[in-house]
Amino acid sequence: MAIVQISRITQRKGLFNDLPNPLAGAELGWSTDTRQLFIGNGTLADGAPVIGNTEVLTEFSDVLAFATAYTYEGQSASYTAQTGLTPSTPISQSLQSRLDSQAIITDFGANGDGSLDGSGTDVTANINNALYQLYCRQVNPQIRRTLYFPAGVYIISDTLKIPPYCNLQGDGSESTIFYFYVPTWTSTIAYTSGVLVYDSVTTTYYRSVSAVPAGELVVSNPSYWTATTLPPYIFRTTDSLQQTDANIGTNGALAPGFLSMSGMKFITNQTHDGCLIQAAQDCAFENVNIAGPKTTATLTTAGDNTACVRFDTTAAIVCQDIVWNHGSFSGMVYGIKTAEQIESVTFSNGSFDTLFNGVYLGDAVAPAVGPTGVRVVQNFFDNIYAQGIVIENVGNNCSGYNSFYDVGNHFLGTANPATPVIDINGLNNVSIGDMFERTTQYASALLPRIKLYNLNGIALGQNVSNIDFYQLNSAGATPFNFANQLSLGTYQRISGITDTLTDNVSTARTLLTFNAIYIKAMQIDYTITRGTAIRTGSFIIVAGTDASGTNLQGSDSGVQNSAPGQTFSVTEAASVVSWKYVTTSTGTNATISYSVTKLA
Repeated sequence: MAIVQISRITQRKGLFNDLPNPLAGAELGWSTDTRQLFIGNGTLADGAPVIGNTEVLTEFSDVLAFATAYTYEGQSASYTAQTGLTPSTPISQSLQSRLDSQAIITDFGANGDGSLDGSGTDVTANINNALYQLYCRQVNPQIRRTLYFPAGVYIISDTLKIPPYCNLQGDGSESTIFYFYVPTWTSTIAYTSGVLVYDSVTTTYYRSVSAVPAGELVVSNPSYWTATTLPPYIFRTTDSLQQTDANIGTNGALAPGFLSMSGMKFITNQTHDGCLIQAAQDCAFENVNIAGPKTTATLTTAGDNTACVRFDTTAAIVCQDIVWNHGSFSGMVYGIKTAEQIESVTFSNGSFDTLFNGVYLGDAVAPAVGPTGVRVVQNFFDNIYAQGIVIENVGNNCSGYNSFYDVGNHFLGTANPATPVIDINGLNNVSIGDMFERTTQYASALLPRIKLYNLNGIALGQNVSNIDFYQLNSAGATPFNFANQLSLGTYQRISGITDTLTDNVSTARTLLTFNAIYIKAMQIDYTITRGTAIRTGSFIIVAGTDASGTNLQGSDSGVQNSAPGQTFSVTEAASVVSWKYVTTSTGTNATISYSVTKLA
């Protein structure tokens, strides 16, 4: 209806509880205590649908409280989704409920406004508070919402405490970055409360206990600073009350674990560990990277003993069922290091780069149990000073289908081997299908691709060393780098090769050579075909007692349907033993297939 009486437009003000309800039609009422503005609906006779007051939205209004009918439609996909079981029963929810289905770290005051020069707001307390509020205050699973970290650099200066049942998601490992940054203290900078700094003069860490003004000349002033130590980890698992170590599980807390992290990177400018998985089970890390500050110039010793990932098993809880997929580990002494009892742990499809050792399981002193069931599979290893993988005094672990480039060469390239690439010194471990840039030319008995010692580990792959095979080509017999073998403890079987025994060879030609310094004896199993003639047998070689071949022995035995016309011989000079052949003249070349067996 038209406005017929302007004089009726009035206004009232007062406390919320004192405002008339209803106001007169078109009458304004201002609630001074709640800062809300209302207008009267008018009477039913005036055409108002209901009698009462209508709130006029202002900056102080709870807008989400009025959005009570959100229904998912999916129209961006060119269709309208049927949210209810029937078209006439759509599912609606408040906008508040819809937004609360996932938490964003900005809801808790943490913005990724930092940069990789260390500038930005320290948000450690905000993140730990968010983790507590979402995952520690209630045991009801409904409160455990995904916590999303938008792309940005989050500056932290203390350990992030990861409770059980959390699901942390970032925008990608090169987009959502947590930077554990500790600046060197200077008097010219103002610091907020809670900031960790390093005093290079006293080599001491200090944390501010209150806001520090610029120009404060003494870092040890107790009004502003307290001496502390560098936190040992960037992040670690905790129980449901964010308790650690001996306090895990006390005060009714749930055990660590059952967590998921994805799409984020953790870096540090300090000499400490990246992550501690303590007393945790059923954890999944996807596309989570950890990087320290070390370079090839500072990784020539293991003295700092830092590790991207460590484990700690308590008496009550064994770390188990941990999967780390598509992660990268760099810039610390070790990628993974533990002698703790852990079970069913997998590192897969990742990258180990710029480290002293890639993976180190066990210890020089045998642990009581140690890691078992650890699988390191389908990873990339490069720029590793010493061994890529060490398995020491522990068993039932596996390396499989990994690719090793500049590993074990003291950063000098594969032509300068310094250690084995994989070092397995424990019972019942296995390497299957691992691949190496280091060729047979630079692999030796002392510095093989895979070192098994005298134990019953298994290596199936590129592990031949100190043997050169010769094959006939257009240029004659030339060395051939032949790599694949099956190693079962000290028993080694090299995969077979086929070659040609040329017709009418009167001057002995070489089929293979080996270094008698490292290999003392071998058996060569062979089959020869020449026309219809077939012979199968074994040639056994025992190296001489000195480099010139004194007492060198070679013995041929076998069966044949007729003589194929070959004769084998063996020579030794300068500790190089050569297996050779001559043939008769029949007008036809012979074909030989053979394989080498030896005991290391």
